[in-house]
Amino acid sequence: MKKRLQLVLGLSDERGAIAIIIGLLMVVFIGIAAVAVDIGYAMVTRNELQNISDGAALAATGWLGDNYSDMSTNDILNYVVDADDEALINGIATDVAGNNQAGGVGSISLNNVDIEIGQWDTVLLTFTPTLVLPDAVRVTARRDASANGPISTFFASIFGKDVVSINTIATAALTGIDEIDECELFWPVGISAAWFEFYNNDRDQWCDQDIKMYPTGDIEGCAGWHTFDNWPANANKLAEILENGVSGICQDEYGTGDEVVFTGGTVASVFDEMKALWDWGRVQNDGKTDLDESDATWTTHVVIYDLFDCSNPGGYIAIIGFATVQIYQILEAPDKIINARVVCLGYGEGRGGGGGEYGTMGTIPGLVQ
Repeated sequence: MKKRLQLVLGLSDERGAIAIIIGLLMVVFIGIAAVAVDIGYAMVTRNELQNISDGAALAATGWLGDNYSDMSTNDILNYVVDADDEALINGIATDVAGNNQAGGVGSISLNNVDIEIGQWDTVLLTFTPTLVLPDAVRVTARRDASANGPISTFFASIFGKDVVSINTIATAALTGIDEIDECELFWPVGISAAWFEFYNNDRDQWCDQDIKMYPTGDIEGCAGWHTFDNWPANANKLAEILENGVSGICQDEYGTGDEVVFTGGTVASVFDEMKALWDWGRVQNDGKTDLDESDATWTTHVVIYDLFDCSNPGGYIAIIGFATVQIYQILEAPDKIINARVVCLGYGEGRGGGGGEYGTMGTIPGLVQ
């Protein structure tokens, strides 16, 4: 009898201990579940806010692209956002946010200070607020005490956490163009990426900087002639392309990642054809084939090729971007020199963004941060 009583008492003690352990585990499990629910809800709200800040930044920067596409280069260089334009940009971002919801709150509002207009540095990957010649907009969307209210927790309040504040940031910018439309690429020349590397990718250093298109092979003439995608590249093919250009025969559209075939260096035998194409191009003044209004210069697009030295290129080489050049002088024999300069801050209407930073910008914005 005594042994049975001890066994019963022992079982009772174990059951009591197990009940205590289960009780403690239940508290832990409930806490984990509570945290999981609240974290999940916070993450969903954050994703919704991120979509809002992304959309607002893209829409506001898109207005900048549209604005620049209707301006002359001189107007672009002197552009400063005035109060009216700032109100328009803020209004576009605010409208996008107001048409969306996050965490069950509809018509998200944006603080004016959270809509920042500025410039995006493609090298340092930094945003600088400025109203002078902006190319980017940064938007912060909030669910906190300053805008739209923080989100309420479901279970975390048990642990004294009643609300959670969330904010998301997005920066959209007008970046380099990544394609050239059909009939807008006539001049069969490319500039090596090494030329821009030499100036440390600093727009202020290479903007309006002179570059020789002939002769080539050093930092002053860090360029090369190509036959677009016509293989094999030789002087005869190049001469045919130059002659076709004078007749207005178009090239196809080209984009980053496409390859062109370089001739391997200067080709003296087609210099006269080069000058003939320049004489044709410089009087077009149509805003497409020729991007300026002077009969003395030809402003047109060229490819940037993936070579990181200034040696004369040869064979297939990938396009990594596009630049706009103004060919302002061709000296005939005995000099045989073609002088040009890289023109910055041109905006190509209808072209994409996302290409390299080589001075010619797209009007379609992309998210950069």
